Amino acid sequence: MKYLDNEIVKPFVGIGQIKLGMNYEDAIKVLKDNNIVYSMGIDPNKGCTPEVPWKKFFVKDYMVLWFAKDVLWQISFEGEFKGSLENGIKIGTSIEDAQSIDDELEYDDWNEIWSSDKGYRLVDTVESNKVIIFSIFIKEVLDDDVFYSYNWVKNYKK
Repeated sequence: MKYLDNEIVKPFVGIGQIKLGMNYEDAIKVLKDNNIVYSMGIDPNKGCTPEVPWKKFFVKDYMVLWFAKDVLWQISFEGEFKGSLENGIKIGTSIEDAQSIDDELEYDDWNEIWSSDKGYRLVDTVESNKVIIFSIFIKEVLDDDVFYSYNWVKNYKK
């Protein structure tokens, strides 16, 4: 899929017509208008407090759109996605190169990801030490108490 490959991924903002904070219906319209095939899934978050299910749109081997209360809060890029973050980090970038680009990049042992307060996360493999997935998200993700309260949703609703 080439739809977004020439677009720059902007942390806290989005990519192309897909904007963080957009609602579920608008995201479906963008995907359909651009003939993007997707499947859907739900992570029920059973046992969490509050128990807010996350809807996910999967564009196979390309990206995943994550929704809470019908608001897009995260976009993950994987597989065949050829675009990059504004700073040049992309799938296949070594973690060493990513650290030289962003010296604030920190490893989160609990979630086994690299995280930046600049609005993105990186997933690598032990074998290759290269980025296999990267994600951007809304600013509220930076504070667990704020994010998991889900009070931020009202700021994005139309």
